[in-house]
Amino acid sequence: MMDWNLDDVDLAVVVSVEILRQVLTKLSTNGKKWWIACEPASAMEKGFLTIGYGDPGCVDRLNTIHYKVPILNQDPPIRGPDKLVVLLDSSVVIPEQCGLYREGDRVLEDEVADFEDFFTPITRAMVPVLAEYTGAR
Repeated sequence: MMDWNLDDVDLAVVVSVEILRQVLTKLSTNGKKWWIACEPASAMEKGFLTIGYGDPGCVDRLNTIHYKVPILNQDPPIRGPDKLVVLLDSSVVIPEQCGLYREGDRVLEDEVADFEDFFTPITRAMVPVLAEYTGAR
């Protein structure tokens, strides 16, 4: 199980796997998609959920990056793994490996651009969900 340092968290989204899955399945930008890339039931043991970003059919780092997000539950939820709760905050989301990009004959990484492309659409997509849940307009 991973230990997460939450000291740098100021404002975050806490969401169940069930709602996160609903949000992610609706996201698509420039041909890239988001999805839960692990079995939530086994994620509890590791302490994190893996979210894929890019092309779900491709596992190479040129087309897909996987990010780990912490699970906050101490015990398995009674109503099943979809009720696991994850924390979405830029200070605790970690790439499993950096993406790779070709530039001429060189292969480069751009962690910051990757993270912004991955994280910003998720947080934007969560805004209407949070507004609906709280009754805000």
